[in-house]
Amino acid sequence: MSSAPAPPAPDRASRRFRLHAVAFWSVNAALQAANVATGGPWWAFWPLLVWGLAFGVHYFFYKAQRVDERWAEERTDDLRSKSYDRAHIDDIAGRQPDADKK
Repeated sequence: MSSAPAPPAPDRASRRFRLHAVAFWSVNAALQAANVATGGPWWAFWPLLVWGLAFGVHYFFYKAQRVDERWAEERTDDLRSKSYDRAHIDDIAGRQPDADKK
């Protein structure tokens, strides 16, 4: 009986991003509910906008840390398998200098 390997434990950056996401959605949902309950103008938009921009920047930095050679190869293989213009992609790949030849 073989068991599937356990998924890798989330690293520190993953935990921080998930915590930021949970805090963002929870706090902004509470602010929106408070805004609806109190009536009046939509004041909860401003914290949502500012924190949303900060959360977006955090997301881009988080994703930028995840890019490695394996990820790039997987995306390249995926694009090649789905490409309707494979000759164009092969041409671009052929123009790139090989890192192994340096």
